[in-house]
Amino acid sequence: MRSLLVPGTEPAYAGYVGWRGAQPEVDLPARAADGLRGDLAYFVAPGTNMLSYPIPASERVGSGPLTNWVWYRNVAEGGALEDLMTDAAGIRHDMSLPPGSVRREHVAALRDGAREELPPALADLVVASADPFVQVIVDIGVTRMASGRVCVIGDAAFALRPHIAAGTAKAAADAHALGEAIASSGGDVPRALTEWEPGQLRLGRTALERARRVGTRVQMEGTYRPGDPQMAFGLFSPGDQNFPRLEPATGGRG
Repeated sequence: MRSLLVPGTEPAYAGYVGWRGAQPEVDLPARAADGLRGDLAYFVAPGTNMLSYPIPASERVGSGPLTNWVWYRNVAEGGALEDLMTDAAGIRHDMSLPPGSVRREHVAALRDGAREELPPALADLVVASADPFVQVIVDIGVTRMASGRVCVIGDAAFALRPHIAAGTAKAAADAHALGEAIASSGGDVPRALTEWEPGQLRLGRTALERARRVGTRVQMEGTYRPGDPQMAFGLFSPGDQNFPRLEPATGGRG
């Protein structure tokens, strides 16, 4: 849909990938259980960063709470990335490799790297996790979001690096603003989209640039410092957690 609305819009590789995995809490190695269970944990070092966090139990998982982890590792564009993203069956993937499809040599190299580069609790977590998988980190930003009666919102318009934790909030903000625009236009969809688009383009561009800055500081420059307010999660601004701008005009904070 995006390629039809805005031809030529392509993902831009950020220079690193996110390795991911999840381990049932009941099966955590001792050091991982002692250091990570139930917490959001960060590790930042030159050229890399990792986080782990709990996922509540669900009927689908059936194994109780999980400890999820994401480890960002630099991979050079070109041959190294092509090789990593070619699965065990020889198929090249563009954006992600699902669990169980990563070639054994890459999984082995990941676990060796964990033992050498990560603190013991995180290293044990990575080594213990079965079938880690890979996500290519990219930026995507459009020059337009609407045409006639058609629009793109959320990640279809601006796909952010995950470092500001704002992707879901941005999709909700786009949808909320779209609903208000359609209501205020009396159901005139083309007019509503014309009025809606400029503000959401500004929001998307601002969030995209901030996610890039944070990613560059954390992953490339190594200038992240705990407690830095500019590194906080949020959509409208660092540390913004409430979104008062999304409240109805009749609400207490306009």
